[in-house]
Amino acid sequence: MKGLQDKVVLITGAGSGLGRESATELAGEGSRIAVMDMNLEGALETVALITKAGGDAFAVQGDVADGASVQSMVATVLDHFGTIDILVNNAGVVGELKPVHEVSEESWDFVMGVDMKGVFLCSKYVIPTMLAKGKGVIINIASVSGFLASATGVEYTSAKHGVTGLTKQLAYDYGHLGIRSIAIGPGVIETPLTKDWTCEGGPFHELTMDAPAGRYGRPIDVARLVCFLASDEADFMHGHTIPIDGGSIIR
Repeated sequence: MKGLQDKVVLITGAGSGLGRESATELAGEGSRIAVMDMNLEGALETVALITKAGGDAFAVQGDVADGASVQSMVATVLDHFGTIDILVNNAGVVGELKPVHEVSEESWDFVMGVDMKGVFLCSKYVIPTMLAKGKGVIINIASVSGFLASATGVEYTSAKHGVTGLTKQLAYDYGHLGIRSIAIGPGVIETPLTKDWTCEGGPFHELTMDAPAGRYGRPIDVARLVCFLASDEADFMHGHTIPIDGGSIIR
């Protein structure tokens, strides 16, 4: 796609699932990939997939919920590649899947730390590099749970609503300075994170199978959208969260 060749992309949570698929797809478009994950082994596996296919990637370990770790991670990427053109805030976790009065403070803090604060911190520490260049793209992986309440629970729903709001604010603050911010709202995608949801009898099975697409999403579905939104072909898209859910939330 136009504008992705030789771009440096930092993808968080890229050691598996949506992050890995997005990393390999962007590498296939000619981008150079910084594969970030708490799980260094997973990140290295993603790098191996990319380099085997002839791409350019390296792994960096970090905790998106910790400011010092994010600063160190960003510095490592800048030292390795010299710049960051595109940030994909993909790292995410789920909580206890319980009603509000049964959710522990520990679960709330953990999910909000990764899913919400992590997007803030990574954006905060990458933006100065983009401002210096006068150009950049930030893609936040939100969820259809950023539009409505669901069985994903209060921690995840609240965090993803926060991501949709943060995406709007990033667009408002930086769009006129050349930094384009956009979010993606996947439905239930078959990944290691959702294995307990996608089984028959799981909390989203009936909703998903009754939707127009009649199936769960695949990581490649989201990865293709990531590539499009990161490309110059999407340069008039700012601040919105684009659902990719097989039509599950149209009614």
